[in-house]
Amino acid sequence: MRNIKIILSIMLLGFLSSCSDFLDVTDLDELTSDSVFQSETDMVFALNAIYNYLPVGGANEGDEFVPYFWTDEAIHRNINSQGRFESDFNWITVSQPGNNYVLDDFYRYDRIADINFFLEAIPQAEYSTEELRNRHAAEARFIRALIYERMVLAYGDVALITEIIDPEELPTRTPRLEVFNWVISELDEIDDQLPSSYPGPDAGRITKGAVLALKARAYLNALGWHSDKSALYKGAEDACAEIVNSGIYDLENGISGFAKLFLASGDGSSEVILANIFVPELRTQDMARTVAQKGSWRGPAATYGNNQSRPGYTSNFIEEVQTINGLFPKDDPTYDPSDPWSNRDPRLAVSAVLPGDELPDKGNPENIYVYEPHPDIPPNTDDITRPSNPTGYSFRKYIDYNLDALDQGDADYKIIRYSEVLLMYAEALAGRGDNATALTYLDMVRDRVGMPKYVDIGLPTVTRGTTGNQMIDAILLERRYEFAGEGPQRWFDIWRYKLGNQVIGPVYGIPESTTLYGDLFGPKFRPDGDSYNRKWDDKYYLLPIRQNIIDANPNIEQNPGW
Repeated sequence: MRNIKIILSIMLLGFLSSCSDFLDVTDLDELTSDSVFQSETDMVFALNAIYNYLPVGGANEGDEFVPYFWTDEAIHRNINSQGRFESDFNWITVSQPGNNYVLDDFYRYDRIADINFFLEAIPQAEYSTEELRNRHAAEARFIRALIYERMVLAYGDVALITEIIDPEELPTRTPRLEVFNWVISELDEIDDQLPSSYPGPDAGRITKGAVLALKARAYLNALGWHSDKSALYKGAEDACAEIVNSGIYDLENGISGFAKLFLASGDGSSEVILANIFVPELRTQDMARTVAQKGSWRGPAATYGNNQSRPGYTSNFIEEVQTINGLFPKDDPTYDPSDPWSNRDPRLAVSAVLPGDELPDKGNPENIYVYEPHPDIPPNTDDITRPSNPTGYSFRKYIDYNLDALDQGDADYKIIRYSEVLLMYAEALAGRGDNATALTYLDMVRDRVGMPKYVDIGLPTVTRGTTGNQMIDAILLERRYEFAGEGPQRWFDIWRYKLGNQVIGPVYGIPESTTLYGDLFGPKFRPDGDSYNRKWDDKYYLLPIRQNIIDANPNIEQNPGW
């Protein structure tokens, strides 16, 4: 897919979205469904445009990081009128002037309409083989199922629309269970119409493995509301087992292999099951720009201002990352608060920029810049009390200081990795009572980065955010370490196990101490004072439908409590 015909793909995307003047191209006004969606080439271009609807990595509105700010692990600061992306939990149903409204980021009927248009056109198009026609339809159906799966998690009942409808039609919300069952049936139907892999030019397209992995996610994400949890665990187990037994995927070796996944050198890795592929003219990402430190190098072509580093990890996350002994820092007698980043889970250093870390300097990458977010420790460039990282614990994944500019990211955004399949497999097995086998797959993920296996040291005791099942608690803890700062997995976990009232609360950043970076018990900075004094409400388990949508369609009812 790296040789996508970029311009026509963009042109067709504009046509699908009814933007007739999207590009100033000769004869663009002659494009109609009768003149364009006729040949195999037309359909390839249109399908390539639909691939834009895969999740996008980044910390901007609509990006995959947004629901991560609705967890206990991270927040977003309002810089350059970006808004806080609701990470202060002051959630409302009506957009206010000057503020972003992101609680409807997954309410995507514009995209559903485009995909339905494509799927209704494809049977009449000329194709060289029926196999290819079916495969293209399956790719589009996968992306549509992915959108609906996310809507079911976020909004509950949503209108299930699988064909083109008239603008005058006012659909009602379809019961959540019906939409969920449709998602599973769609994935079951396209399973055998997609290959396990593709040759070079098509590398990155939807595979059978991606279908199975999304199915496992869908089963587990339904745990928070579905009545038959045993069936959900069994469905996830079967899907993950098929992936594992295929032998197609494998973990990258060691912590260096783990780190490589978030750079262009990790693209095409055997650990990647689904990714949003980097295409220079169509799909780049500016993730690094939105998380980079103000005092660090941004690339020779960087032209943007100083107000970056909007998101930050909370102290809840940083202080719960285990030591190399497999213990929480508070429980490990070897933990040294004056040297807190040594002898920790190696994934912490890959996932976070921490106080005292040495980075290439903004003015000259040959020089060293020491990241110091504490307002009383020079050079104060990244002072957390000014527009910068709000907690002092910054994101690191997908930052590549070798880029020409940090807003020109060239790495594929990894949506589903094999490590997630292993942990979903472990979770499904644990949910069905097979802890011994679950432990095997959990320990595979830990062993890859050099962390001690739980089979040797025993399971941890999780006291903040417990499901009541020690094995599942350990798996969710591992998911925190594995996927920190790269996607919505922690959001999934909190929502499906109803952990909100246990984990969501006031947010803290770095310690106030100027000598103990890792002070666990002394006072800590509060981002923007009391602005992030978050309080949980169970109504948050369903996001609200934006008021203007309800005003436009009286058949759409608001979610409870909103």
